[in-house]
Amino acid sequence: MRKSLKRALMESYDSSAFTYDRLYGEEQEAKHLRGIRMMPSIEDAIVLDAGCGSGLLIEKLADTAGLIVGLDFSKAMLRIARDKFKQRNVALVRGDVEKLPFRDDVFDMVFMFTVLQNTPDPSAALKEAYRVLRRSGYLAVSFLKKSFAKTYAERLLDFCGFEKMRYSGRGVMDHIYVCSKKSFYSTSL
Repeated sequence: MRKSLKRALMESYDSSAFTYDRLYGEEQEAKHLRGIRMMPSIEDAIVLDAGCGSGLLIEKLADTAGLIVGLDFSKAMLRIARDKFKQRNVALVRGDVEKLPFRDDVFDMVFMFTVLQNTPDPSAALKEAYRVLRRSGYLAVSFLKKSFAKTYAERLLDFCGFEKMRYSGRGVMDHIYVCSKKSFYSTSL
């Protein structure tokens, strides 16, 4: 079932890739700008945009970050993102947010916007973000309000090893959090 759900979702994003920015760009931009403002300095950071889609967030980070890795499972979305970015500091990877193809402790920041409501197991995706994030790193994540109650989102973050630092939810359709890693948490629990 998980594979068929993921396949259906991938096909949906593949078929909507060429209209995605026009349909959802404004809504996404509001979340992205809010999340960026909530984060510590992005300058020279190694950043993962997990679920990067067409690269809307990458557009806002490319001139500041040291390296941005955009990951998505939709071939069509990645094709659109590739056409936008020729910078040497942007790398695009096809992959699954529940099984990130990166070694442990490599990113200074992980962004996960408009992703978790589309995953069969949001905790698996968050645990993977925890795994690839450096000890001093930060996670910026959005939870669609119609899919996640605020208390559930906060429990999920806590369960996956994150400590909430900042929250914003006014004027957007999502709960937006910036979190740090708990120093005593182990993903092997």
